[in-house]
Amino acid sequence: VSTAGAWERDWLAAGSGEMSETALLAKTTGRKFLAEQLLSQSQSRRVVILGAPGSGKTTLMSYFAVMLAQQNPEVLGLDADTDWLPILIRMRDFAINLDKSLIDYARVFAENTMAVKPLPVGFFEHWLYDGRALILLDGLDEVAEDAKRNDVVRRIDNFLGQFDRNRAIITSRPAGYRRDFFRTEEFPHYQIEPFDDQKISAFIDNWYNSRFQDQAEAERRKQSLRKALDDNDRIKLLARNPLLLTIIALIHRYQAVLPKERFELYNCAVKTLLTSWDANKEISNHGIFKYLDLYDLRRLMELLAYWIHTQVNVEDNDSGTLIDRDDLIDQLSQQIKTLKQVQLYQAKEEAEAFVTLIRDRTGLLNEQGQNCYGFVHKTFQEYLCAEEIDYQADNEGDFGIVLSQIRAHLHDSHWREVLLLLIAQQKPKKAARAIRAVLTNKSNYEQWLHRDLLFAGSCLAEDPKNLLGADRGLVQEILQQLFELEVSSKERVCKNVREQVFQILCSLYETDFEAQVLELFEDQSDRIDDWRLLKYRAEFGEKYQVITILLGWLKDENYDVRWKAANALGKLGNSSKTVINALLARFQDENCAVRRSAANALGELGKASEPVVSALLARLQDKNPWVRGWTAYALGQLGNSSETVVSAVLARLQKDNSYVCAYAGYALIKLGKSSETVVNALIAGLQDPDSVVRGNAAIALGNLGNSSETVVNALLKRLQDDKFYVRVRAAVALGKLGNSSETVVSSLLAQLQDPDSEVPWRAAKALGKLGKTSNHVIPTVIEWIEQHQDSDYVGRGIDVLWDVVVGEE
Repeated sequence: VSTAGAWERDWLAAGSGEMSETALLAKTTGRKFLAEQLLSQSQSRRVVILGAPGSGKTTLMSYFAVMLAQQNPEVLGLDADTDWLPILIRMRDFAINLDKSLIDYARVFAENTMAVKPLPVGFFEHWLYDGRALILLDGLDEVAEDAKRNDVVRRIDNFLGQFDRNRAIITSRPAGYRRDFFRTEEFPHYQIEPFDDQKISAFIDNWYNSRFQDQAEAERRKQSLRKALDDNDRIKLLARNPLLLTIIALIHRYQAVLPKERFELYNCAVKTLLTSWDANKEISNHGIFKYLDLYDLRRLMELLAYWIHTQVNVEDNDSGTLIDRDDLIDQLSQQIKTLKQVQLYQAKEEAEAFVTLIRDRTGLLNEQGQNCYGFVHKTFQEYLCAEEIDYQADNEGDFGIVLSQIRAHLHDSHWREVLLLLIAQQKPKKAARAIRAVLTNKSNYEQWLHRDLLFAGSCLAEDPKNLLGADRGLVQEILQQLFELEVSSKERVCKNVREQVFQILCSLYETDFEAQVLELFEDQSDRIDDWRLLKYRAEFGEKYQVITILLGWLKDENYDVRWKAANALGKLGNSSKTVINALLARFQDENCAVRRSAANALGELGKASEPVVSALLARLQDKNPWVRGWTAYALGQLGNSSETVVSAVLARLQKDNSYVCAYAGYALIKLGKSSETVVNALIAGLQDPDSVVRGNAAIALGNLGNSSETVVNALLKRLQDDKFYVRVRAAVALGKLGNSSETVVSSLLAQLQDPDSEVPWRAAKALGKLGKTSNHVIPTVIEWIEQHQDSDYVGRGIDVLWDVVVGEE
């Protein structure tokens, strides 16, 4: 999990439902730590955990409960000598029983559902009054009705207030959560992080270790699944979600290998999910539906996906598009009426049963809070939408339906994945026709942007089968045009196009088109920059040969070659002893650019061994500020938060120039050291006789994000500093912290009269930021303008008003 950081402030300002779930979670810059450390890391007794669908919220709550039930509280950072009682309540189930209090519901659940013996009177009260309960309230967003959810929140608040000696955790998806449910001052907010590569690898180990007694077979399966993920970035991105990784692992277990084609993988995933719905044959035996069967469910999903996808143009929303329950019922009713040739009222009854099913089971389409439904992941919506278009074309015997969709939606980012999946599943000659239609589309500004060519190249990256046999000339034409862009001068081809070309050509590794690409490189290697060619060789399976070349170049007489070699080694990800030692040796290089690149490379490689950390600590004393700054940055990346490292980085933050200070502040945040010790040291720095130290301390406090009253008051005092640049940095920091109290606003308004022009400008910008998150700033600013309307500096207040009301162009 991670602390919310800047994301939390954006979310608090956004309100409920006004920002997409992904947009919120992507803004997180907070401190990260293992979820089982939550209770020891948080200073508050009560916390809220937010997480995307399938991120593991319910699993985490169950894990906490099991650890206490097994009498392992020390695993969670709780007192091992205390006997703890976990009280786990699913909020959706409690909402059905609002005639009962939380305690009464817990008792009924324990005695009826868990079948325990009748509990003695006052059982739960005994533990709660003693402060020995861990209260786990899971899935607040699953209380669908707004009024009911508000009532549940009120009950939770009262309950936790009554038994305030106990630890409590509340979970929700952002989509079903509102900013005013629980005050962040009392309930710190955390989010569940997606799996990184290390977590994915650990999951794969545990998955196959638990399923195969034959360790040799388990190891073979592990390596097979890891390679399948490494070979497909898009599938690996899905694997960052625990639910989707579980589905991928299921498919791999039963089929031994994952389909290389994305659309085949998604097809297998859909089948797996639909089969899991019918595990007890309730659908097949008409235990739930009167008319629908499993085949009909697939068709309904395809129809719904197409309908939802065509309703709005939503970009960058990995969870798909949410739809209102009533709209869902209406659409399902019409589709079932047509599909099964029944009366509308019969279709509506069937649609109601369908919605009940998807609410109570995990599947492709699920309830996502606030009476809204959506696909569990937008990928499934896109895949099933493509399936529906293909169905229509096949059913009508008209491939023009596919071509018309391409013409209508080409280069619309909302439709990109749909079109790629649609073209990839076509028979060879049809796929060739579709790709030819893309290549010859003549989109606007094609001579400069090359979007048609790049999309055609992306179609090849999907590896449509037997395309070479259907139209070899088309493939050669696309590859040759991409290659010509690759070798064109940088002045004639923009950076974005060049990077797209690089990604597309690299994605053709291990496809049917790999041989053609390698032939182009071999025949015309003299036209490609040596460094660029090395990057291609590394991507096409020659990484170890490339590393050998770069290690040689680290000793080149030309410093430009040496620093580029160090930089390239950092990006290749090989942290072998040979590579590490070669980079450490470059710390003695006479050129500062080489030393800087060596430090950065060591940070990127992430190997925090004692020799590496010691060498980096020594580089913090380098005579060149560029090297010192990037060294601090590297230490932050390595994540070694020992007292020695933190003290050394903190010293750079307090005593160095602004360039080094910025990187040292970043490092401390990455190391999770926005702690009381660091904050107190920075507050002390605000009193330092050296004005540079005071200014650096102000900037660092703004970056750390601690908006406590102590920090804010210390910064307010620096607004009166005798050095203008300290006043500037204090104003900037206050704007970043987001505290829009009357005292802060009034103090910043006073700075609009500062004689040094830089101070009013920065104060105005800070007020502009605060005004976007607080309603009372505008009236205060207007009052200030009215009071100073005859002054020469009134325009500074108007600048604030402009920033808040109109915004910057």
